[in-house]
Amino acid sequence: MRYKGIYWAVLSPMIQKSISQNFGRQLSLKAIKSGKEKYRELVVNAPELGRGNKMASNAYFAYVFVAAWLGTDKQLTPDNMGLVMRDVLERMKFFFGLVDINKNEKYWYNSMKKYKKWCDSGNLEKYPSSWNVNFDDNLHSEGSYYYFTSCPICSYLSSIGLGEIMKPLCETDKYMFAYQHGKLFRKNTIASGGKICDYWIVGDKNEK
Repeated sequence: MRYKGIYWAVLSPMIQKSISQNFGRQLSLKAIKSGKEKYRELVVNAPELGRGNKMASNAYFAYVFVAAWLGTDKQLTPDNMGLVMRDVLERMKFFFGLVDINKNEKYWYNSMKKYKKWCDSGNLEKYPSSWNVNFDDNLHSEGSYYYFTSCPICSYLSSIGLGEIMKPLCETDKYMFAYQHGKLFRKNTIASGGKICDYWIVGDKNEK
């Protein structure tokens, strides 16, 4: 992937603060000092996802957390790092809250339909490592339902022996949607051995 330092610049101070508060200042300094170069290495060695791929930000976002975790020499467990991830998302909840799923329960369905058009215009064939999104409009009539049959983050991290960090990364989805006044219902993730990652998202005022 093409290196983009903006993700590290924005997220690393929040990660440092969380690690410092929860696990000590020395470890937080180590995480950021060592993690910066590890972030670059992770990104430049990751499979290319293609210019104009709106999903690529998810990979950049994830690799910042993974790099900081590696910066601690895995002194933080994946669950510990999950706490850090939740702290950072909490600090960003205003940004996520710009979307209100109660007001537009089809927000993510429509967003994924646009991504599907990008894929079908030859980009998924050109960048086969990217997410392959699918729909079953007969399964859930309310909210947004879609599923992925591939995940480049999971594939890449697993291939380099870092699959253990996927569980907390996957769990960030439910927190992000919660800040958008939504609820995520999920039965499967590729990271946990499933064939798909499924997303059914409804507003948090929905009685489902």
